[in-house]
Amino acid sequence: MQIVHRAVATLTVAAAALIGASRAVAHATPAPGAHHRLRHHAPRSVWDSVFTAEQAKRGEAVFRQSCLRCHKETLKGDGTSAPLTGKEFFSNWSGSSAFDLHDRVLTTMPSDSAGTLNRQQVSDVVAYLFAFNGFPSGTAELPADAAVLKDIRIESKKP
Repeated sequence: MQIVHRAVATLTVAAAALIGASRAVAHATPAPGAHHRLRHHAPRSVWDSVFTAEQAKRGEAVFRQSCLRCHKETLKGDGTSAPLTGKEFFSNWSGSSAFDLHDRVLTTMPSDSAGTLNRQQVSDVVAYLFAFNGFPSGTAELPADAAVLKDIRIESKKP
């Protein structure tokens, strides 16, 4: 009987210690930089200044070299290529993520030499498309990282 009482007492102390430890973890202060990493992947939209003006300029140069012949100066396309601005563009892309657009460009464009642009060039081109469509630039570049791009929504109207 005495062994049973000792076992119960030991289990009670152990349970109390676990409860205390779990409460401490729940109220612990995050490590420096942890909050920044969490915010880095917080959902955003193209209205949240997700590219820089300089990046959009680089993207325009890549666009002129690789995309202009089909999508034209106006980005409305040549009749066979999809418009990259206006109602049709937004009907195709509004509600999608920046990753969806980035991935489409990366894997299918230019149509006559798909896959020749690297991830950074595609991010620059997408930044140019965002700038052309009137979205505000900011202080951080549109990344080439898929996880971050998936958290950026394309929205035709400012939320």
